[in-house]
Amino acid sequence: MAEIFTASRALGLMAVVLLVFVTAGVIYLSLMEANDRHRRRKPEQSSDRQKR
Repeated sequence: MAEIFTASRALGLMAVVLLVFVTAGVIYLSLMEANDRHRRRKPEQSSDRQKR
């Protein structure tokens, strides 16, 4: 029974680590996309000001 408990604990730990890794990756990609979107809009706004 001790082997099953150890295997279950190891699988549970791996699941938690994977969940944290995927969550961090999604947050990182979301922040990079927002940063890129902000950077792409910035030149458009400055060119609009120059046209006026």
